[in-house]
Amino acid sequence: MKALHNDRLIPKDQTKVQLDTVAFKYAAMVFEGIRAYWNEMEEQLFVFRLGDHARRLENSARIMRMDTWLTAEDYGSAVLRVLEANAIRQDAHIRQMVYVDGPGEMFGTGPVSHSVVAIPKGRWFSEDEAGIHVCVSSWQRISDSSLPPRVKCAANYQNGRLALLQAREDGYEGAIVLNSFGKVSEEPRGCVFMVKGGRVSTPKVTNDILESITRDTLMVLFRNEQGVDVAERDIDRTELYLADELFICGSGLEVTPVLSIDRHQISNGKPGEMTTAIRKSYLKAVHGELAQYRHWLSKV
Repeated sequence: MKALHNDRLIPKDQTKVQLDTVAFKYAAMVFEGIRAYWNEMEEQLFVFRLGDHARRLENSARIMRMDTWLTAEDYGSAVLRVLEANAIRQDAHIRQMVYVDGPGEMFGTGPVSHSVVAIPKGRWFSEDEAGIHVCVSSWQRISDSSLPPRVKCAANYQNGRLALLQAREDGYEGAIVLNSFGKVSEEPRGCVFMVKGGRVSTPKVTNDILESITRDTLMVLFRNEQGVDVAERDIDRTELYLADELFICGSGLEVTPVLSIDRHQISNGKPGEMTTAIRKSYLKAVHGELAQYRHWLSKV
């Protein structure tokens, strides 16, 4: 496999990061996880919402004050270049990284390196896996006043990693993290959606969540395909216990049903009807099977 590093395509196993870089020492790295989907009928690989991912990466680098001339257009072109170079003809996951390279102090903002790696990858959870069991974590979500969650940077993910490690030790497959006000924030790998009485809710962007592209996608699909408007609001922990359906979503997770939370069974321990419906709509959209959403796709 070939990776792109500072505008050069090189074998993936030859990419190197020095041990004394600011990125390695202080986690001065922002990134994007992007999905590409193979459409068998058209024999075409599509990258899903590439422009939106590229713009978010540009914004993350800006907030982290990284000295780079690269723009969203450059980031988008780099992803397509790597996928073309590897001639991938199946679903794939792309990791694009911008980081402070070279030795320096904690406040270093350059020089900045840019890398893209793409690997063939199917779904995290197969169709045979009905969903996951989660807990409410004892770890609190980081806030915008401490380490802004809207920035997709490596340092932020230590917060979620601690929550997931504890959840796995306690026999769960995921964790819901609350913010400093005790309101539902997100799952470390994605956003939370709740269905109750035919109404769909999700935490607000000001509830210390990543401004998720998948979340935005599902809100559009709920409105257009299911005729349901999603309420963005504060959600209490105990509301989750009484939900008719729960699911989490992200580029990697796609749409993953939650079957129980803190051992409270949800939807009789099976994926709910609205969850199943939106999951199908999402998978059709990303594979290019719904014509009205083709503008979200970039051909490779």
